[in-house]
Amino acid sequence: PAPPILVVEDDPRLRSALRRILEAEGHSVLVAEDGWTALDLVHAYRPSMLVVDYVMPRMDGEMLLRTLARELPEVPPAVLLTTGTHQQERAEALGVLGLCKPFRVETLLDAVARHRIAAA
Repeated sequence: PAPPILVVEDDPRLRSALRRILEAEGHSVLVAEDGWTALDLVHAYRPSMLVVDYVMPRMDGEMLLRTLARELPEVPPAVLLTTGTHQQERAEALGVLGLCKPFRVETLLDAVARHRIAAA
């Protein structure tokens, strides 16, 4: 089976919705409610893609991505950073694809498909 997609989102309803949407498309999905939990899951499962919320308590999306780059430079998963419009430029500065909230399901699925292919 393909490596999973890791969804990192502190909002439990959105986290659950993202999991259902991606699983309905046939993806294996792991979820984390914060960056610290995500770090453990990345080390354990080596996901092929991360869908990361920018604003989270304890460890935000930017800190998570910087920590992963330092700890696992050999594992560059594809990354979608879900942001508010005012953080869009941060995604670009980090070299990842930003997806502005709220987004349509079709926009998410298209970004996942395109970004996973590009990162492969």
